[in-house]
Amino acid sequence: MFGKVIVLIVSILSLLLTYNFIRTSLVYKNKQEVDQILSYLNKYLTQTYFNPIAIKSQYNSILVKPEADYCKRSDLYKFYHSDIVMKDTYTFREARGVIRETLRSSYYDCIPQMTYKQKNTQFLPRHVLPVQLTLPFTYYDQLVHKFQVGSESLCLFQKYNHLITRHVLSHKDNLMNNQYQYLDDIRKRGLDQDCINNATFIPKTYRLFNKQDCEEFFTYLDSHEYKTLIEKEGPQFITKVGLEVHRGRGIKVLFPDETQILQDNYKHGKRCGIDKSLLVAQKYIGNPMLFNDHKIEFRVYWVLASTNPIIAYAYDKTLIRRCIAPFDKFSLDKEAHVCNTAIVQSTLQKKGSDLFMNDDNSDESELYIDWKLDYLQDLLIKQGKVKDTKWLQKYLYPTIDRMIIHAIRSAQQKFNRDSRLAEFFAADFIITEDLQIYIMEMNYNPQTLKTTLAREKQHAKMTQDMIEIQNAYLRSKYLRFKKIITRLATKMSKEKRPLDQLLTNKTIDEINAAYVDKLDQGIQISENNLFRLIMDENQPGLKKYKDLIQQKCI
Repeated sequence: MFGKVIVLIVSILSLLLTYNFIRTSLVYKNKQEVDQILSYLNKYLTQTYFNPIAIKSQYNSILVKPEADYCKRSDLYKFYHSDIVMKDTYTFREARGVIRETLRSSYYDCIPQMTYKQKNTQFLPRHVLPVQLTLPFTYYDQLVHKFQVGSESLCLFQKYNHLITRHVLSHKDNLMNNQYQYLDDIRKRGLDQDCINNATFIPKTYRLFNKQDCEEFFTYLDSHEYKTLIEKEGPQFITKVGLEVHRGRGIKVLFPDETQILQDNYKHGKRCGIDKSLLVAQKYIGNPMLFNDHKIEFRVYWVLASTNPIIAYAYDKTLIRRCIAPFDKFSLDKEAHVCNTAIVQSTLQKKGSDLFMNDDNSDESELYIDWKLDYLQDLLIKQGKVKDTKWLQKYLYPTIDRMIIHAIRSAQQKFNRDSRLAEFFAADFIITEDLQIYIMEMNYNPQTLKTTLAREKQHAKMTQDMIEIQNAYLRSKYLRFKKIITRLATKMSKEKRPLDQLLTNKTIDEINAAYVDKLDQGIQISENNLFRLIMDENQPGLKKYKDLIQQKCI
């Protein structure tokens, strides 16, 4: 009897092992061949499009241990488990705030213990990247700086929310340089003033780190014309510090005392070309649009969804901010001239105010005007400045989109053209009394604060919409590559041919084409997504730019 039981157990175990072998063989069909193909693709595509240089150092704020075989394991797992990419979203974020809360409540946080360690050279890594990870959404860009892209991070079946060269748009000195070089190129090509006007997106600016600009600026400051203007119209310039300085820091309005200090520092222009401080002097907009006697600015959030090709979306809901002090162009209070949220918060904190505002605290909540631009149009119609009820669609949106397009084009030669990369930006605009519009600055990693309940909900929705866009392009690319990999793996298995014999010029061209981001394979972005497409290099001709740039200006 005991012997029969043993035989029965052995038979059952044998059947289970046979079942598992058959199931594994079916699920992981041609696993060895697929593994080889994925290893080749990660190496080839990374060398072709990214050409990475990992910056190894002790500093590792996300405390993740790099693993040389990570991409090999991660992509292989996703290839055989399509739902990981096609139905789910696996992500993580180290920084606290609305974005992390939204990611955790809406998707799978695959490193929930992740915290940001600003000074942690003494800490050993605590985490590893999970193989399921599809959309890492970090605050800092360490996955492109501290890891070997294509093996330790940013695998074929992942989409990252950072560019390695994002500073070329966000640092003020770069933004100004881009504009000047962009306009100089237009002039050298003999294009007319219409093209120059169309391509101008910032106010007149002098780069004080450029000797010629610097000398012109200080010559102008010493002129009778300037002295007359400042007496009649108030300050004519503001200065800004380049590099990564935001939230109102480094901005000075050039009142007489500030002007004198600047002239002394530069010896009235004699130190131009010697002082290399990344300082810029920008024309001060002395006739801003006002709301209840306060200067207002508006922020447009936008995403560079891909750089291979360049694809960009702008968010329909716009944050409109007013300065905390009433506007007076002769006022010496910075709070009357700079509407930055950080300055508003600092001022309210000094007053002892609650920084989390709601509708019951109307005086303070008005400082954060959670308008869509439709309400700005309504206000302008009431004021008689606009008569066309379609002014928003005919003028404002196209102007915003055109300026962002030109800002992108002015920097595009400095981008890594890699479809694994994306970036989240905000463009701060000012609108004048006569409805002229300018970009004042560009920010990456823009703040998503909880200053009002409405604003918190808006930022949560915006995060979800960004994730949907990233997923759409990742899933389209995943399906394109799955077809190529399956076909190659089948040929390798059936014909007993090594991979290198199958990599013909035609196949390489197909791989490169599949790596170009586009929406296909039946993948679409939902109608309730509030991001609108503003630039897509997949489109033919001027449709790349929504027909906002004339053919003669290209």
